[in-house]
Amino acid sequence: MPEPTTSAAGISIAALSIALLGPLAGPYALILFAALAGSLWPLSAANTATRIEGAWLVLRCTLTSVVLTGGATAWLQSEYDVHVDESIAPVAFAFGALGNGWRAVLDALAGVVSAAVQRPGGRS
Repeated sequence: MPEPTTSAAGISIAALSIALLGPLAGPYALILFAALAGSLWPLSAANTATRIEGAWLVLRCTLTSVVLTGGATAWLQSEYDVHVDESIAPVAFAFGALGNGWRAVLDALAGVVSAAVQRPGGRS
């Protein structure tokens, strides 16, 4: 039986690119996949009329998570000594799973800021 023909050059180029780019692209791929997994949660609860609306919801939740994850993990590392590599996936997943719930989070933060501003002056 003849040996199957394979392209050794194609395999070696793929192996070389993975070896070179893997350490660089690994954290970004982790953020993207964790954000995508988290964004599927609000999609399952959303009442979308078309597939395009569902795709826009997933895209919006995923991109929001990708943008916010880097800053949030840097803050966690500086404030609580949680290493970025350990917190990147849970933070990206949580931001993705938050979905359209940002209004409630921002209202709660506004309440905290308002209470902090009113406290030192003694005014209510």
